[in-house]
Order: sequence, then structure tokens, then C-alpha cells
Amino acid sequence: MENALLSRIVASANLAPSVHNTQPARWHMASDGSILVMAELARHLSAGDPYHRDLGLSCGTAVEGTVMALADAGIGVAAVEDLWAVNDTVAFPGYRLAARIVPGGAAQASPLNSHVANRFTWRSHFKPAAMDAAQALQAWAKEAQDVTLVHTVDDIAMLAALADEAGMVFLRDRAFRRELVGWMRLARSHPRYDADGLNLDALRMSALEGFGAKMVLGTGLFEAVDALGLGKALTGEKAKTLSATAIALFHRPREESPVESGHAFYRFWLNLTRLGFAAWPMAAVADHAESAYICSRHFAIPSERRLINVLRAGVAAAVPKRARLPVQLVIT
Repeated sequence: MENALLSRIVASANLAPSVHNTQPARWHMASDGSILVMAELARHLSAGDPYHRDLGLSCGTAVEGTVMALADAGIGVAAVEDLWAVNDTVAFPGYRLAARIVPGGAAQASPLNSHVANRFTWRSHFKPAAMDAAQALQAWAKEAQDVTLVHTVDDIAMLAALADEAGMVFLRDRAFRRELVGWMRLARSHPRYDADGLNLDALRMSALEGFGAKMVLGTGLFEAVDALGLGKALTGEKAKTLSATAIALFHRPREESPVESGHAFYRFWLNLTRLGFAAWPMAAVADHAESAYICSRHFAIPSERRLINVLRAGVAAAVPKRARLPVQLVIT
């Protein structure tokens, strides 16, 4: 494969979502013609992702993005080998192998590939959706085996409250806050503002709001604010959650590899985009064990399935510019 084609495929694949926009996936063209996808371990969130699930999920979305980008170039895939369970950090020191993609044969582009460039995270209030769009979303969710759609006012309010409670559990962990702030680009002068992490545009914050977030979350001031009972009022997202058209619960087989879950998660999100909806993860609900249990029980998700993520879905008021690493930095 010529370097120009590989670069085009990787650039498209790296548009896939990743936790905190860390973009941990790296690509390597092996001598046998296969493409290795691996996780850069320096981008692992040790406080927020102690079991490496989000790291594997992020690589899984990148693998699915690679398969779609290959198909868009007319290149088929003979096999995708999931290597996550091998836990190989020796073949490429500093990296963990995630998958081996073996190109082979011809392929037609996936219908979802045309929506890759339009997928983004919307972290603010949603606009009301048209009735036919909301109905199309519900009809799609009924046919999807790994999606439970929540759309009544009472159920959305229940999840909004649950998400804010779960979020506070993580924000009260100083190591988690330190790690989160480390990936926030709260000033436009930040050297990686347009490259990775969560910048002001993605967070829908003004420069003044960004300064305030850094002062509160990045110092011991948060504990003082929380002690006064104002922590949730300052960081809660309930009003924004209530503006969503629906909330989509994404669940997969409990013992499934996070890389495989990542394949399905990316297709799930692209389907939301295809239907005209922007999305915003409520990851705390899925990551906090008690909240995930409450959510799964309330919405009758079978015990043999794991709640992978919870996404607010609605109509965005704008399209934020996405921060992405230069392609030459993600091909290793």
C-alpha cells in the first residue's frame, strides 16, 4: 500500500471517537501487508479507566474506522484479528496490540462511511427535533439489538439525575480531576488546542468559562465548593440532558472484548448521525458500577449484557471543529 493511500485511510479512521479525545490508536503497516492497530499506553487514563476498557473501546472504534476507510478505497478485508486479550506490550514497547487487519479482495463503501465526517460530540443544550426524525430514531432503535432508547420525559429526567450523581463520584476523586484537566485545553493558546483532548470549542465554553473550570477543577477549590453543597450545581448537566430528544443506552455481551464492542459502538454512533442526531456521552452512568446497575435494572437490560455507554441524542445548534492529531503522528 502506498504511503499516500495509507495516510488517507488512517486520517479517516482517526476521526473515530475516543475517550476524552485522547486518540490512543496507532497504525503500523506490517511487512506481510497487514495493518496493525495498537494503543499508545501513554494515552491511557489510569484514574478514569483503571481496567483499560475505554482504551480498548477507543481502539475498537479506530479499527472499525479503518475497515470502513479501506472499503471506501475499494479494498476489502479478509480478516480482522482481535488481539486485545493477548495483552501484548512487548512487540512494540510503549504500545498494546489491539487488532490485525488483513486486507484482501475488493469492497464497496459502507453506507455509514458518508457520515464519518459529520459525526461529532455536542456538549450543550439541544434544539427540539422534528417529529418525523424522532419517530425514525425510535423505529431504528427497536430493530437494534444493542440499543435501548429512552424518550419519555420522566425516564430522561431519571437518567439526568443519575448521571449528575455518578459524575460527582468521579469528580470527588482528585486523581480523576487532575487527569481530566490534563486533557482539557482551556485556553486557545494551549499548544495542543487543535490536536487532541477537550478544547473550549468542543466543551462549548467561553475563554472566561474555561478559566473558571481550570480554577475550580484544577485546584483544591473544588473540595471547598463541594463542602458547601455547590459541587453538583456547578458541574451538573441536568438542564442540558433534559433538552435531549432521547437517550440511547448502548449495551453488549458482558464478556465481549472491548475492541469488538468498539466496532459496534462506532456503527451505533454513526447511525445516530445518519438519522440527523448529534450525541453526547454520559459515560459516568456506565462507568460507575452502581449507576450502571440501577440503569440496567430500570430499563430491563439483561444481566448478561454490559452497559457500554449512554448517549444523549438531539439536534445540535452548530457543528464544532474537531481536534485531531496530524496523520504522520499516528502512523508508527
